[in-house]
Amino acid sequence: MRPADDIRRFVDRAAISTNPNADKAVLDIVLMAHEKTRDRGSAVTEPSLRSRIMRNSYAKLALVAVVALVVILGLSEFLGTDGISGVAWADVLEKAEQVPVVIFDMTAEITEGQGQTLVLPSRCYVAGDYGTRSDTFMGGQLMAIKYRLPKQKVAYQIRVDRKQYWRFDLSDEEAAAGRDPDDPRTWLETILSGDYTKLGQATIDGVMAEGIECRRPEFVGDDGVIRLWVDVETNLPVRIEVEMREMEGGRMRPQKFTMENFEWNTQLDESLFEPNIPDDYTQGEDPRTAQARQGDVEAQRPTSQTLTEQERAALPQIQETVRLFLQVCSSRDWDKILQYAPGLEKLPAEQRGVLEAYMGGLEILDIGQPFKQEDSDSWRVPCRIKWESGATDGKEIRVRFDTTLDRFVVSGGI
Repeated sequence: MRPADDIRRFVDRAAISTNPNADKAVLDIVLMAHEKTRDRGSAVTEPSLRSRIMRNSYAKLALVAVVALVVILGLSEFLGTDGISGVAWADVLEKAEQVPVVIFDMTAEITEGQGQTLVLPSRCYVAGDYGTRSDTFMGGQLMAIKYRLPKQKVAYQIRVDRKQYWRFDLSDEEAAAGRDPDDPRTWLETILSGDYTKLGQATIDGVMAEGIECRRPEFVGDDGVIRLWVDVETNLPVRIEVEMREMEGGRMRPQKFTMENFEWNTQLDESLFEPNIPDDYTQGEDPRTAQARQGDVEAQRPTSQTLTEQERAALPQIQETVRLFLQVCSSRDWDKILQYAPGLEKLPAEQRGVLEAYMGGLEILDIGQPFKQEDSDSWRVPCRIKWESGATDGKEIRVRFDTTLDRFVVSGGI
């Protein structure tokens, strides 16, 4: 018999890292078999009987050694034992990216005032060659359709309930930005690119799946969580859950998004991605066009009638205040954020976390010319921002002159 210390050293020196609980269980079994064999051997004196017992013990020990080797070599995914993963997590995203087309359901649950929850189910289509489409329903009726067509460099949002639509031209950078934020692979990359916790196995919609979860404050805030459940046989997702809270109307509102009922590598017709907007729908104005038009109007007004000389001289300082504010937001430097927006000092800690996650990592694309409304002491500065997720957006940051601090500060529009 091999000494127990040798067996223990053999397992400890295994070159490939395994589940520590599985390692311990296998080692305990091997050592137990070793002890029983040694005890039996010392109690038997008849040579032939002792030989038979030793042969049986070696056979048992050999079987246990095979189990140990399976665990050590990482082959345990072929075993149906609880606690041993059947999912190769490092390969999940790669496998999903090899599938050109995926259809899935996404349900948004948004808590509104008085504890009421708004439920918006969507049917989503993602096809690399054609683009993306999502149909959103309310109360069983189709409410909105959203298209993103990178090859055509255009996106549409259609409100069926209002008979209205918006058309957005995509820049070369926006068209080549990669995945749509609603693409499930966007969330796969998010959850698998950092640390995560294993949730074990569960049956999801009749499929044996294994789950993990992560907390990524930069995407879902300090108290948000993302969960991923993957089919142990196909290594493809069966459910993605995102829980978070966002600032809306001055209050933190819980939100939950669930992606499920995935159909991977389904055939789709290109006609599904043609907007085909009815003739009686009216077109809304692109917010970026509205901002540009507002800027043109301001530029066409006689300067002497619009701004005083002192105000004109302050324009570069106002723009610089906004630029510095957005930079410190991007770096999540809270102390410096308060220097440029002191009104945020009274913000509760949880709302501060949401703001840092929301603004963190942003990139400034453009800062426009400041303007002000009639009879207002507040300036508006149009900005184009690229978020950490890759999406772009327009904002009007509000700035005012603080007489106490004797300088301009950000006062809203975040």
